Amino acid sequence: MPRLTTAAYWNGPLDARGDWRADPEIAELVHRLAPRRVTTEEGLAEIAKFADTASEDRPHRLALVFRGLLEETDRERAGLIEQLTQMGRRQRELADLVARLADDLDAVAPDTTGEAAQKRVDLQQRHDFTARNFEEIQRTIRYACEAPVELDARLGAWARALQQAASAAVPG
Repeated sequence: MPRLTTAAYWNGPLDARGDWRADPEIAELVHRLAPRRVTTEEGLAEIAKFADTASEDRPHRLALVFRGLLEETDRERAGLIEQLTQMGRRQRELADLVARLADDLDAVAPDTTGEAAQKRVDLQQRHDFTARNFEEIQRTIRYACEAPVELDARLGAWARALQQAASAAVPG
């Protein structure tokens, strides 16, 4: 999914009036929660604390928090996906290079001497280094592919908490 949508996280109508950046308290909360290093649990605690103090126009303010979190999560996620795309391109280039080096290595007889033997050693070292680099990046890609999924799950948990708080009675 290239872009995150409100409908994927928010059930029912969403109060769309206003800009979340216009309310300093909401903007500060969104910017505090948006970084990837913030855990779902930390965000839920911050949302609960904010919801307890948001008595005036509570559903609207909580909807603005959601819109801000959606926008910032989408931006962060798009950056991650772009990085993954670049890593994928680099992997294809490395795979091609490994294949070319393997072909070049196969073209040099293993029992050669002199300059040909030195060329074979050089090719073998370049092949092995490139293959290790490819495998290392492959492991990184597997790990990195989990990051957008984790952002999606975190936003989902926060959206549920915001909706529950918006529909709850305002504390008196």
